[in-house]
Amino acid sequence: MNRLILVGNGFDLAKGLESGYQHFIDWMWKNIIDKVINIRPNSYEDDFVIIDNYSVKPNAETTYDYKTLKEFLQRFNGSIKFKNEFFGTISKQASLNWVDIETAYFNALKNILQDEKAGKVQKQDIKTLNTNFEQIKHKLQEYLTNQLITFSLPEFYSTNLSENFNLLDFTRKGVEEFEKECQDPNDSSQISRILEIKNKMKLGDYSNCDTYIFPKEIIFLNFNYTDLIPQLIKIIKTNDNPSDKWQKSKIEHIYIHGELNKTENPIIFGYGDENDEIQSEIEKRGGDYLNNIKTINYLKTANYKKVLSFLDSANYQVFIMGHSCGLSDKTLLKTIFEHPNCISIRPFYYIDKKGNNNYDDIVKNIYRTFTDKALMRDKVVNQEYCSELKV
Repeated sequence: MNRLILVGNGFDLAKGLESGYQHFIDWMWKNIIDKVINIRPNSYEDDFVIIDNYSVKPNAETTYDYKTLKEFLQRFNGSIKFKNEFFGTISKQASLNWVDIETAYFNALKNILQDEKAGKVQKQDIKTLNTNFEQIKHKLQEYLTNQLITFSLPEFYSTNLSENFNLLDFTRKGVEEFEKECQDPNDSSQISRILEIKNKMKLGDYSNCDTYIFPKEIIFLNFNYTDLIPQLIKIIKTNDNPSDKWQKSKIEHIYIHGELNKTENPIIFGYGDENDEIQSEIEKRGGDYLNNIKTINYLKTANYKKVLSFLDSANYQVFIMGHSCGLSDKTLLKTIFEHPNCISIRPFYYIDKKGNNNYDDIVKNIYRTFTDKALMRDKVVNQEYCSELKV
């Protein structure tokens, strides 16, 4: 039995890396504001914005992000004009997740299509949108690269990552398949333990259903561009790792969305919902309309084929760690979740300062991924048996 660990931005955030959308957009505006403060004329222009006509120069104490700069300029007759319209869109929207930025790109693409069909004058064409988007991607790489230079990975405890298989997590088919796989004549204790748990569950006793069995193969499917997972794997494989279970597992890592500053594995940032109602219109246009469709960009490396090979090789459980499972990754997630070898989907949730967790948010997105809702209900682990993300 294997395990596929989906790693999203929430994982990096949990480790203390400031890699969220809001971190990035605030960095962009801080750089702009610093330049506005330090130049003499009452105007500023770069590839993203034009800021002019302000009668009083802003200062760092009162202006530190887009909102505070906009409020300052309104008081002193200044204005912000966006040369990069997409940067304007993502600056104005109240968003905290990268999936919302990818969705914003797809919405902008759809608006261009709809305006074109209606014969309306377009604010921007597809080439301009893609150029704007490329500028954002370039800045994102610059930001994350700078963050990693000063970032030190905190101590690794492997809390969630080193969990054994638990029969409560599995589908009905999964329990049967797991029992078959564990018929090891050299280890009768495994068979006895599984039979013990199954008998307890028949009597309605769901306490301590841990099998004490660890995955044979593990793939970290990394949706981030950062190197925190490779660093963790290096720690896992050292002799002083606290969990010797890892030593018996084959561990692999796949940068499914590319790596920072690697031309042989370029970052993939775009959209991946091929079931959207307007998808056929996008396909008819072809060319530049398909530049940032993830399925096409997956073909630039062998990473997607490696994922498919893993899915086909054996039964597996999915761990979701810091990934929102949003629609911008729907096509890939649908392939993973609905595969007949997937026998469990276990989300690890985040708890905010008010004590609320995002289990429901993750599951709602998983729900939108499945065509067969009954299958979804069977595969997704109940909130009662899930836990907070602790890495």
